[in-house]
Amino acid sequence: MSNERESLEILVTFDAGYVGPFKTLAKSLALTNSHFAIRFWFLHDQMDEYLLEDLKVFCQGLGCLWQDISLEEQVFSGSKTTDRYPIAMYYRLLAGDFLPKSLKRVLYLDPDILVINPLDALWKKDLQGKIFAAASHNGILNLSKGVNNVRLKTDHAFFNTGVLLMDLDRMRLEVKQAAIFDLIESKDQELIYPDQDVFNILYGKHSLEIDDTLWNFDPRFYPIYLLRSGRDNDLSWVMDHTAILHFCGRKKPWLDSGYNYFTGLYKHYQKLPLPSQYVQFKGDDSH
Repeated sequence: MSNERESLEILVTFDAGYVGPFKTLAKSLALTNSHFAIRFWFLHDQMDEYLLEDLKVFCQGLGCLWQDISLEEQVFSGSKTTDRYPIAMYYRLLAGDFLPKSLKRVLYLDPDILVINPLDALWKKDLQGKIFAAASHNGILNLSKGVNNVRLKTDHAFFNTGVLLMDLDRMRLEVKQAAIFDLIESKDQELIYPDQDVFNILYGKHSLEIDDTLWNFDPRFYPIYLLRSGRDNDLSWVMDHTAILHFCGRKKPWLDSGYNYFTGLYKHYQKLPLPSQYVQFKGDDSH
């Protein structure tokens, strides 16, 4: 009987300011999904070499594989960005072009995520012919669904792009760089959530909706989740069933202003001791 673990391929993109939060994500993922052979794929440009080495050693210390891919050209230079939406946010849209052709499926995770239960059911999900699987928060933000449908001229849920299961072969066939560039150029002033708006306009109809209470739980709205479920989905239910907590918005749990019902849980993972074989690099301020 083989003891070889199944691979779990994780895509991440972030800048130097999110190195600390990524490490908390990585620790939570490694602890709750140790039955997988986890490999991180990091798409970036101009990340300092010492940080890349730090990230590699850190992930190896967690028992995970690490592969960084440097994008030398600013493929989205000139696209709409803000301080909340750096250029790296666009890389997930063209992940099929940047990742090895041998890779068929990958799970993209934002760095402001905590994984608290196994991801098996999501990772193995049948996409039913779709390119992506993603969650919406329409059940807690019903008004915004209607607004976004009108604003973007769509007729489907408004998907959050912080968690995306990707069929890379389908992406390579159907996600076109020119279409993304054209849309960004033509609707620049209309893009409130730049990459999410682009994704929903072009690829929302190609996305399978998944349950946000399991795979993209927004802690800001815990009271609404609780009331919507008839008080069934309380903190104990979340701890037993929810796999992904996604700390959306400006008030992040690692900031003094970021308190919510799950901040204590986040700080627990943040402060867990590093593996003994990990050598902390100068400049690592993640703790």
